[in-house]
Amino acid sequence: MKYFLDFGTHMFEGLDEFIIKLGIDTNYIVFCYEPNKTVFEKSKSIISKYDNKFHSLIYVNLAIMDYTGTITFNEHKGVWKNFSKTEYITDYTTGSNCLEINPKYDAYNGVVFDSVSDTIGCIDVNEIFDSIVKNDNNAEIYIKCDIEGSEFKVLPRLLSSNNIKMLKKIYIEWHERFWHGSSDFDNKCIEKNNIINEFNRLNIECFTHT
Repeated sequence: MKYFLDFGTHMFEGLDEFIIKLGIDTNYIVFCYEPNKTVFEKSKSIISKYDNKFHSLIYVNLAIMDYTGTITFNEHKGVWKNFSKTEYITDYTTGSNCLEINPKYDAYNGVVFDSVSDTIGCIDVNEIFDSIVKNDNNAEIYIKCDIEGSEFKVLPRLLSSNNIKMLKKIYIEWHERFWHGSSDFDNKCIEKNNIINEFNRLNIECFTHT
């Protein structure tokens, strides 16, 4: 069986893209993970459009992490268009994250985040990955990873799995820009390159997703 793991589902924009890109159909089991409770509840209103599109679809309100338990989630309620804070955009949820140091702004587009913090559930990426392989030793796994900076914890954890070679392709949206202006920015750029090189060393196709 083929498996598509959508880490950071939001409003299913990525799933729609990869249905076309990978030809996701009834030969796939799809797992979707969205940590933002507000977005999760909103997106459930459109999930019926995927009825009978796949072998099955599992949609879960959890953050992907390197352990299973709980974590602080920084939910963006909206943004100011710039540091002058004269224009506010409501319902801007992009960039909500589980980072220990919540970025105040997005260096990519200049918006300033308006966020609140909450405690949510999280799941170890390898708990997901290894449970699939345990039940299907012929699994072909594909991942889209858009987890707003947590990739720097999650992907090294994933690479430690004894079953990592069951992963065929991974598409990663990188967020090193959240450390822009800090002393950690250069380190995050190095970590990014090291992670990509490790996937390449294992002959796992690794793509940058935007």
